Amino acid sequence: MSAASPALVVIDGFLGEARARELLEWALARQDEFCASRFYTSKRDARVDTSVRDSLHLLDLGPLRAAFSASVDAILERLTRELATGPLPQAKKEIEMVCYGDGGFFKRHADAPPRPDGHDSVRALTLVYYFHALPKRFEGGELRLHAPPQGAGCSDIEPLCDRLVAFPSALFHEVLPTRCASARFADGRFSINCWIRRPRVG
Repeated sequence: MSAASPALVVIDGFLGEARARELLEWALARQDEFCASRFYTSKRDARVDTSVRDSLHLLDLGPLRAAFSASVDAILERLTRELATGPLPQAKKEIEMVCYGDGGFFKRHADAPPRPDGHDSVRALTLVYYFHALPKRFEGGELRLHAPPQGAGCSDIEPLCDRLVAFPSALFHEVLPTRCASARFADGRFSINCWIRRPRVG
């Protein structure tokens, strides 16, 4: 970690071991429903390109979505205060489940890049919650957060089970390559990505 560290909040033991295990069981039961992750280009097009982002995602969390959302709501005031986003009344959420297998990564990007029309992105906060099989069966996959201005320093966050990381969505970040010797889906690096959205203006 450099002296110029990016703004972030890390909460270990966020949901508890039982809930983390429940999320993993949900993922494993729906392995066939995961599909290649997309990302948004500067023109706001959704694209699959494994040279930029190599992972699988699932949008349907069933009844687990409401439970996760409620857990986020319980700490949202703390996050907006510590990350200085300002209040986020009636905040909406985007939520997806993601698996990074052997060789998986996501190159440097921001979840709320400057928009061509000059308006701020509606994404205000990015939350990443980690869960995986125990004992852990992969290596790497750290979340690298870059401090502004671009290239001024960075922090690498280890993807520990039941850990939540939150940071402003405008912050540049990346997922470093994941190494999973077994190459089994069940042994991968799982996370829930959640974006807290402010109302769009203009």
